[in-house]
Amino acid sequence: MKAPKPRKIGRLRTQLTLLSRRLRQEAKNDPASWTRMLVLSAIDRLGEDATPSAIGREEDMRSSQVAAILRELEASELIERLADQADRRVTRLRLTPSGEHLLQQSRARRDLWLSEAMMRSLTEDEYRLLLKTGKLLEKLARYSP
Repeated sequence: MKAPKPRKIGRLRTQLTLLSRRLRQEAKNDPASWTRMLVLSAIDRLGEDATPSAIGREEDMRSSQVAAILRELEASELIERLADQADRRVTRLRLTPSGEHLLQQSRARRDLWLSEAMMRSLTEDEYRLLLKTGKLLEKLARYSP
């Protein structure tokens, strides 16, 4: 395959950034709460494998930054820490019902906006094409050189 022109790649990056920024705005979170939502989302995604170090790797955050956010989330009763049954030195993280509810509300707001924007802005063919494109975006997100 021939390499795409840098101008086209820059345009695509800008388009993806604009959509990402808009989704953050629709979540109705300020920058500090957006970081907390990223951590809540990582805990949800990682499931039983959610540990402070796994979150740091997943979100590319320093351990001190992760620790501070986890303290806030725990104080707000959005997460709980559990000692690993096999290795007591390992701390597992789990969303509390309040944390799950907050995360689902944020996701629902973004999903509602995206669904409405797609329905009102795109033709039926564009809508279907965009849904198919999602699989390609996931593939790109997983790429590691």
